[in-house]
Amino acid sequence: MCVVAALAPVNPQLAYQYGIWLAVIALLTSGRMPRLGPVDCLAVLLCVWATATSMWTQDQAATEVAVYAWWTVALLLLAARHVMNTRRRLLLVAVAFLAGTTWAAIELISVGGTTEPSLLRQGIDGVGINYTAYSLATGMVVSLMLWAARTGSRTTRTALLLAVPVLGYATVITGTRASLIAVILVALYVFVNSAVKQAWVAAVAVSAVLLLAVPFSNLGQYSPGWLDDTFDRPLEDLSGRLLIWPIAEASFWESPLLGIGAGAFPGTNPYYGVGAHSLLLALGNDVGIVGIAIFVALIGFVLRDAAPATGKRNRMLVGALIVAWTPIWLSGHWEISPAAWLVLAVWSRLPLAVTPRRSPRRHRRADEPPLPALVVARGDVWRVGHVNAAVRVPRGLSGSVQAAAQPLPRR
Repeated sequence: MCVVAALAPVNPQLAYQYGIWLAVIALLTSGRMPRLGPVDCLAVLLCVWATATSMWTQDQAATEVAVYAWWTVALLLLAARHVMNTRRRLLLVAVAFLAGTTWAAIELISVGGTTEPSLLRQGIDGVGINYTAYSLATGMVVSLMLWAARTGSRTTRTALLLAVPVLGYATVITGTRASLIAVILVALYVFVNSAVKQAWVAAVAVSAVLLLAVPFSNLGQYSPGWLDDTFDRPLEDLSGRLLIWPIAEASFWESPLLGIGAGAFPGTNPYYGVGAHSLLLALGNDVGIVGIAIFVALIGFVLRDAAPATGKRNRMLVGALIVAWTPIWLSGHWEISPAAWLVLAVWSRLPLAVTPRRSPRRHRRADEPPLPALVVARGDVWRVGHVNAAVRVPRGLSGSVQAAAQPLPRR
């Protein structure tokens, strides 16, 4: 799983090609039978439903490719959750993912690759620029998780701090607005979360509202110019998204319950032949409302398993992931990404890495009665008042009993 985690941010095609077999190998060589929880069952159910859409799809070839991708990411999720049953294994997978994103960032900065001079964007050869940018932004959230988990020695934690500016600069040179917004929002969220206990709840609620409102209510058409001015991108239609969203919405309403088939929308899209570039519109066209409901339930159970109610750090990390992924979900394709599903697996095992701090011992109130004090006599075993515990006294100690106690017979 560490190999796939390191590979997914750098070369997703290899992750798709070999990920499903590596996941099967990890499951077979673990020596244990998988114990399927709600997250695992929902992932399998979503894949079964995506496979079923091949019976009514509008593009059979595209659906076969999409179904293979769904099964790949689902098996990666199952295998990762199954393998990461200890803190050490969880941190190894997370570190491998961060290493992969850092390697992608270094390659992007030092070597370059695909460049769009007119748009001031730079990417890695053979990999979509947006995918690379989304992986880099997600890598910064993973580095935050490793920091919160107090991973490794002081040297390791210093390396985590040094990775953040590298990932940040690489994200900037990709020119992907969703990732840049994600990084800024995560920084603001971490600051707000330190003062607001339930900030993660607000983050989840706002994310749900935006994901539903932006593509379906044409909110993006009111004032998209500020994004162009802010990020120096001369595209008033948000890189074609304002043209694609109405078409994707119309396609969705043709078969809202079942969808038109997994992966079928790009083949029916008259503009550029690309996807919907919106989580709900992409899922709605691929697997319909049924698939959307399964996907939302899966995310909900992942957040539940991350246990935000158990500690401040858990809440912060749950909210940080949602805040980072909201602009990506709003404007990109991240729903069948191997990097995304591996990170979901890590977050579903978050309590293994992030243990809530124990509260300090409570001081006795002034009006509380004193506990019975025991100053023991040599070699005897005493049962003390209401404490209901036997205390064996080592020889060589002496003292006196200052509470009602009776010696027990020696064994």
